[in-house]
Amino acid sequence: MLTYTLRYTGHPLVDAGVATITAFAGKTDPADVTADDLSQVAEYITREYSKNPMKSFLTVVFPNSGFTQPAFDKQPEKRVAYASKVLLSWLDNIETTQERCVVFNIPATMRVHRQAVPLIGPEDGFNFYAEGDSGLPISGLALLAIQALPLGSLKCAGRLLVIHAEDPDLTYRFAAQALEANRRYLSLASQADKYEDVKHPRTQIIDRLVRAEEARKDAEISSVTAYHLTNYGTNAAVDIYHLPLQIMRFLSYATDATYRNAWQRIVQRSWEGGRATPESDTFGLPRQRNVLYEDLFALPQEARRFLRTFILRMPRLVKGQGKDDPRATYSLLTETDLVSWPLTALFLKEVMNVDDSRIEAIKAMADHLADYIDEHGDQRLFRTLLYGGNRGQDYQELRTRLIRADYGVAARQGPLFTLDEFVAVFENTDNQYTWMLARDLLLIRIIERLYERGKIAQIHEAVGSPVDAVDIEQE
Repeated sequence: MLTYTLRYTGHPLVDAGVATITAFAGKTDPADVTADDLSQVAEYITREYSKNPMKSFLTVVFPNSGFTQPAFDKQPEKRVAYASKVLLSWLDNIETTQERCVVFNIPATMRVHRQAVPLIGPEDGFNFYAEGDSGLPISGLALLAIQALPLGSLKCAGRLLVIHAEDPDLTYRFAAQALEANRRYLSLASQADKYEDVKHPRTQIIDRLVRAEEARKDAEISSVTAYHLTNYGTNAAVDIYHLPLQIMRFLSYATDATYRNAWQRIVQRSWEGGRATPESDTFGLPRQRNVLYEDLFALPQEARRFLRTFILRMPRLVKGQGKDDPRATYSLLTETDLVSWPLTALFLKEVMNVDDSRIEAIKAMADHLADYIDEHGDQRLFRTLLYGGNRGQDYQELRTRLIRADYGVAARQGPLFTLDEFVAVFENTDNQYTWMLARDLLLIRIIERLYERGKIAQIHEAVGSPVDAVDIEQE
């Protein structure tokens, strides 16, 4: 019987380990995990961590630990003793101190250092611990959770990729996915010297997130943070990737039935190498990078560029861009069917927090302009919208052409847009919503409307691919 109940704490590494133990036990609530479940986890870890390929993986997470010490290869009793110390000290409070566990606030069983807990100080780094007392007081329960962490994570690009959500249920699903893949791999690669490494951490984060969200559509949406870390030698480091609530909400809706078809077609054109479906590695994860998934991490700051690239299909050139990057080959001329106003409206509402009245004003103005361009063949206006520059004088030119078009038809069929609509669409801008973005939004809806009416072929000459249609940036 357990003296203390396993639970989530809010600490990403501990929670991922707790979720891994819970999934290993076949439970969904850590409070249901029993002492027998913990013993089975400890037994599995002792067996797998003491040999390759898992031992090679652990050099990234627990360097210089008893699991990875080369000297212990000839002294297996020392490895068994170390495993008992870090995996079974929850049983009877071995080496009990008078301190409290910094994770669970229960009696600590020992003080540990970076070989047992990633990214904390070494044994001789007194200045990096409270009161100059070397080591971190921790309980056996927390220590077991930390040791289980690699099984519920991925080895990715030479580091450990840990995904933690504000909602514990989502953290559990991430850990359960990784645990299943890792256990399957270990059963197939028992003789391998090294642990296979997946690539592209940002792509893997979104891919796993989409899979997890598809299984829990009725759950609350929460933010997600991924930690891509190494605890190795003097190069210990962590890169943190955060997906805030607004991006998570957008992703949840974009993959739902209403928007799924439009979203999936854009996703399929975002895999490197021109693949509609990526190759899968040993873990069932994508081998190729998905540039759409990667660019989600630049939101909402790069909202306009995101829309221009993936919705408006403007080719995008990046310095040092690989030859397999599909963004360089995007073409409005051949991919008009990927332009989606409903997906754009969702993006505006969820990612950029644009109010519904402004979204409706954009749509209404764009519909009138699309009808005007169709009926009057005004390619100069269309090209101004499509290829206009971003300077103040370019805004003046755009306004002039819009006013001329409005004036030309107002007497016969009424104005193309009202003053209120123009102000709602172009004015009252801020750092995110600019007149350039407003122009792109009008264009998205105009193109979609012309395409729906079968009239887009009439303006293919205007669509073209002049040099100034390509977005060029430096990464």
